[in-house]
Amino acid sequence: MVDDDEIIRAANRFFGKVGSAVKKAGQTAVKAGQTVTGVGRGTVHVSLDQARAAPGDDVHGTVTLRLTEPVEARRLVVELRASQRVVDARGGARALATTTTTLYRFERELGGARRYRDEELPFTLTVPRDPGHRPQAPAGRIGDVARAVSSVVSPSSGPVEWRVTATLVVPFGRDLEHGVDLAVA
Repeated sequence: MVDDDEIIRAANRFFGKVGSAVKKAGQTAVKAGQTVTGVGRGTVHVSLDQARAAPGDDVHGTVTLRLTEPVEARRLVVELRASQRVVDARGGARALATTTTTLYRFERELGGARRYRDEELPFTLTVPRDPGHRPQAPAGRIGDVARAVSSVVSPSSGPVEWRVTATLVVPFGRDLEHGVDLAVA
């Protein structure tokens, strides 16, 4: 004959095994979610020695990886990009469209395919002397007329925006990325 205490011990063992299996399945699901989304993997941070540069200057900085565990990645790159917003009013005031145009893009690989861990990697990028700017109109009345005709004939454009971005390219998952603005004058 089985007493009540033995039934309770058997039930505790059974539910303990069920609980362990559920916990393990939950941990596996969380890990799979982290692999796909990149959430919980860690961070990539880019920092610059100086936030300002002139055309032709070298920009020095550091990419810092803070990862919760080693990550298999295709590569680690740092990019310098110059872009400009352009407003196009061809169809009149009701058909305004804003697009961003890339004027310059340079990518430097800091590391190839390997397992990445917590580390800091220095880099140097050179700001180009001419990233593809449109020629400036001369000063004075001739320049004023040229700017007026240009604003009617072609779309108007905003300032050139510079950005340095570091990306850890992860296969079958979300890339880890961080960028900072750079003032170029």
